[in-house]
Amino acid sequence: MKNPIRMTLVAHALALAFGGALLSGGITAPAYAQSNATGIIFGQIANHNGTSVVLENIATGARRTVHPDANGRYQATSMQPGSYKVMLMRNGEIERTLEVEALIGQGVEASFDAVQAVTVSSRRRTIDVSNTNNGAVFTARELEALPVAQSISGIIQLAPATTRGSPRIGGDSFGGAGVSENSYYINGFPVTNVYKQIGSTTLPFFAIAQAQILQGGYSAEFGRSTGGVVNITTKSGTNRWEAGAVLQYTPNKLRAKPEDTYYPQTGANPATDGKLLTYRGANSANDVFGSAYVGGPLIKDKLFVFANVEQDRFNTAYISKDSDSTNKTNGWTERESRTPRYLVKLDYNINDDHRLEFTQIHDETKKTQQNYGFSYTDLQRTNVRADGVTGDGAITNDSILKYTGFLTDRLTVTALAGRFKSTYPQSTEGYVPGIFQVSAPARAQVPGLIYSNPQTIGGTMQVANAEDKQSTLRLDVEYKLGDHGLRAGIDHNNVSSINGSSLAGGGSWIYSRSANPNATVPGGRSPASGGGYGTQGYYVDEYHQSDAASPKTDQSAQYVQDRWQVTDRILLDLGLRNEQFTNKNSFGVAYAEQRHMLAPRVGAAWDARGDSSLKLFANAGRYHLQIPTSVALRLAGNPVHIDHYFTYTGVDAKTGAPTGLTEISPPFSAGNEYGQAKDPHQVAASNLGATYQDELALGFEAALTPAYTVGAKFTYRTLRNTIEDWCDQRPVDAWAKRNKVDASRYNMPCLLINPGQGNTLELDLGANGKLVTVPLSAEDIGLPKVQRIYTALDIFAEHPLRNGWYGKINYTLSRSRGNMEGQVASDIGQADIAATTAFDYPELMDGANGLLPNNHTHVLKAYGYYQLTPEWRVGTNINIATGAPKSCIGNLPKALNVNNNPAGWYGAATFYCDEKLAPRGSAGTLPTDMRLALNATYMPAWFKGLTLKADVFNLLNRQTVLATQPVYNSGADTINPYYNQVLGRAPERQVRFSAEYNHKF
Repeated sequence: MKNPIRMTLVAHALALAFGGALLSGGITAPAYAQSNATGIIFGQIANHNGTSVVLENIATGARRTVHPDANGRYQATSMQPGSYKVMLMRNGEIERTLEVEALIGQGVEASFDAVQAVTVSSRRRTIDVSNTNNGAVFTARELEALPVAQSISGIIQLAPATTRGSPRIGGDSFGGAGVSENSYYINGFPVTNVYKQIGSTTLPFFAIAQAQILQGGYSAEFGRSTGGVVNITTKSGTNRWEAGAVLQYTPNKLRAKPEDTYYPQTGANPATDGKLLTYRGANSANDVFGSAYVGGPLIKDKLFVFANVEQDRFNTAYISKDSDSTNKTNGWTERESRTPRYLVKLDYNINDDHRLEFTQIHDETKKTQQNYGFSYTDLQRTNVRADGVTGDGAITNDSILKYTGFLTDRLTVTALAGRFKSTYPQSTEGYVPGIFQVSAPARAQVPGLIYSNPQTIGGTMQVANAEDKQSTLRLDVEYKLGDHGLRAGIDHNNVSSINGSSLAGGGSWIYSRSANPNATVPGGRSPASGGGYGTQGYYVDEYHQSDAASPKTDQSAQYVQDRWQVTDRILLDLGLRNEQFTNKNSFGVAYAEQRHMLAPRVGAAWDARGDSSLKLFANAGRYHLQIPTSVALRLAGNPVHIDHYFTYTGVDAKTGAPTGLTEISPPFSAGNEYGQAKDPHQVAASNLGATYQDELALGFEAALTPAYTVGAKFTYRTLRNTIEDWCDQRPVDAWAKRNKVDASRYNMPCLLINPGQGNTLELDLGANGKLVTVPLSAEDIGLPKVQRIYTALDIFAEHPLRNGWYGKINYTLSRSRGNMEGQVASDIGQADIAATTAFDYPELMDGANGLLPNNHTHVLKAYGYYQLTPEWRVGTNINIATGAPKSCIGNLPKALNVNNNPAGWYGAATFYCDEKLAPRGSAGTLPTDMRLALNATYMPAWFKGLTLKADVFNLLNRQTVLATQPVYNSGADTINPYYNQVLGRAPERQVRFSAEYNHKF
C-alpha cells in the first residue's frame, strides 16, 4: 500500500560539505555490502517496534522503504548520491525526520533515539566508521567554491598521496605508481583510455555531481589498478526545472610571459652552452569557455533529464621551432583547439523499488593550425604561410545503461551495460610522401654545408582509420544476512583498437657526430672507417619506423565481499577478487594470457569510542593490472624500427639528404623489427603472470570537536611482479648450447616476460616452424627482480563547513624507491606501456635502483573557502611538492661494451656517465613546485542567480622546472648538448573570469 503521507518536495539547495548526519552518538553502523558507485544510509531506532523508515530523495521525490531488524538497525544500500529526507514511520504517521546527504562510496548515519523531535537537519561532523577505503569525496559545491583547474586531473590533485606526472607524458600518479596504473569510472562505467591507460573520457565539468578519489584500500569490486581509482557521478534532473549558463575568459593580457629555454651548461659544447634554444617571449594564449545546462522532470516523480553542453576554445600563437632547427619556415604556429562536449542523463523511477539510468557522453577535441616562418635573428615571425598539419583530434562517445532493483529489504541487484568508441581523425596540408624528415642539430652539422628540412610534417602520422572501442557488462548482487553484508559480482570488458603510425615522409635522416671517430656505431663499424666526413666523426642514420595493428583484449573479473559487523564497534571487510586478462593480436589469437589472478582484500574499522568520533582503520590487499592494447603494436604486430648508418661527403641543399654515402652498418634493428609478422606464440612467456602489487595501510581519524577533524595514515606498497619486454638472446643461445639445440638461424625479437622470475618460452629456434620449449630460470635470464616500494605518512586536519567556512590541509611524507617506475619511463619520456627500455638487457639495470621519477618527498596541500558575507566568498588552493629526482643516463662503459654487447646498441640508455656508475636519482633533485591559487566570488543580492568570479592560478608565477633531459651522451664519447635541458615547466600565472547565471523555475 502507498504511504498516505507521501508528498513531493521541491529541489533542495542545501548540501552538507562532507556528509555526516548523526543526531546522537553511541550508535554503530550495521553490516552492509557497500558499493563505491553509490552511497549508503544506515542507522538505529531506539524503540523500533512497529516502525519503518522511508527515505525520500529531496530533489526527485524518489522513495524507498526499509524495516529495522530485531536489534533496531536498518540500512539502505545503493542510494543515489544526494540529499535525503529520512522519516521514521509508526502506524502510518511520521514520528520523526532527519535530513542527510549520501556521498559516493561512503556511509552516512541517520539514527533515531528516544528524544522527541519532529524535523532535524543534522550538521554535526562525525567520522564515517562504516568505511575502510582510503580516499576523499569532492562535491560540485566544493569544486565551484575552490580555485581548481576544470579537469579531472585538477580534482585528483586535491586528494592526498597524488602528484602530477611528468609533463613529458602527462597523467597523474597515485601513491608513487605510474600514470598508466589508474582506473576511471563515470556512473559506474569504466572510461579509462584503453590504448595506453593514461587518462580517460572527459565529461562536461559542470555535469559532475561528486568525485571520489581513492588512493588505495578499495574493496574487491574495483580492480585493474595498482595506482588509484577516480569514481565520478554526474548530476541528474530533479522535480524542479532549472537552467543555467557559464561563460569564462582567460585573457592573454593577464597571463604572465612564459620563460625562454636555453641550452644547458654542459662544459663540453662551447658552441651552444648557455645560448638561447627556444624563444617563448612572443607566445600568446586566449581561452574562452562556455557551458549551458538544463534539468528537470519530464514526468514528475518519475522521469528526469539533465543535459549539459560545453565548449572550450583555446587560441594560442607560439614559436614551434628551436633556434637550431634546420627548418624555420614553419617555426611560428597559430593554433585553435576546441573541445565540444555534452552529457545527457535520464533517470526513470519505474517505482519505489526499480530504477533505470541512462547516460550519454560526447567528448571531442578539434585542433586546427596555420604555420608561418620565424626568424631567430630578430625574433620575429614572418607572414609567409607554410604547409603542415591543419587538423587533428579525437572523438569519444560513451553510452551507459544502469538498472537498480531493491527486490527486498535484504536483496539489491544492479546491472550495467555500456560501450564507448573513440576515433582519431587527422588531416594534413601540403604533405608529400617520400620526402624524408631531416634532424641535424648544430653540433652535428659539417661547417660550410647547408642542411634543410623540406618535410613540413614532423614525427609520425597515425593510421587513417585509428579507433578504440570497449563494451562492458556488469552484474552486482547485495544481500544482508544478520551481521553480514554480502556482495558479489561479475564484469567483462571487450576492448579493441585499430592504431599505429609511421614516420611522415617514409623515413628520417638523423645527422650525428661522434667525438671519437673510431668508436663504432650500433651493429656496424666506426665513422672513420667510412671515409668522407666520417674521419671527423660525422655520420648519418637513415631511420625507418612504422607500427600498425588491430589488437583486442578481454578483461573479466568476479568478486565476493563480506562486510561483517563483528561487534557493535568493529567492522571487518573481507573480499576476494579473481581476474582474467587475455591480449590478442590483429587476427584474434591470444599472445598473452593470465588466468586466476586472485586478489584478497581485508579491511577493518574500529569505532573506538562508540560515538563515531574516533576511528582506527587498517586494510591490506593485492591489486592486479592489465596491459593495454598498445602493447600489441610492437610485440604482436609487424613493426619496423631500422637504423642504417652511413658516412657522407655532402648534403643536398634542397632536400637535406646526404650525398656520397658509404655504408658503415647493414640495416640494423636492435629489437629484430624488420617488418616481419610475429608469431603470437613466441612473443610472450607461456607462464606469464600479471602485474600485481601488495598494499598495507594503517590509520585513524578523530573528530576533536564538531568543528575540527584530524587524521593520519601510514601506507606501504610494494610491486611484486611486472610484465616488460626483454630483448636479450644470449640466455637463449646459452640454453640451446647446453641442450645441443641448433639456434644459429634464430633471431630473437623482444618478448614479454616477468623480470626476475623464471620464464618458459616457446621459440622457433630452428627457423623451421617447429616450436621448442625453452625453460629459463631467473638466474639464466640474469635480470633482477622488479622493485618498487612506496612508503608514506599522510596527515590531515579539516574544518567542515561550519560558521561560513571550510578548510583542509594535507601533508604527505613519502618515498618511492626501486628499479622500475611502472609501465612507463617518464624520466626519458617513454610511454611505451610494458615495453620500455627497462629490463631489455641486464646491463641496462645496473644502477637502476634508486629514487623513482614519481618520488616527491614532501607534498603539502591546503584548500578552503570562506563566506565573508551572503554576497562575497573567497577561496584558496595551495599545492607544494618537492621536486622529482634527476638521473644521468649515458652510454655503456667501454669495459662492458665488448663482443658486440647488444646493450651498447641502445646508445645512452644505461645508468653510467663518464664510464662510471651513476645510480638512478643521483644527479640531483628538481626544484620545489609551489602553486598558489586564489579566487573571489560575488553573488549579488540584487540579481538573484548571478555569480561573478575571478580565479588567479600560480599567483606567484613560479614557472618551476618540472622535467629535464637526462640523456648524457649523443654518440660515442660525446656529451649531449641537451643534457639537463629544461623539458617542462609549471604553467605561468593566469587569471580566469567567470560569470554564471542559474534560474530555478
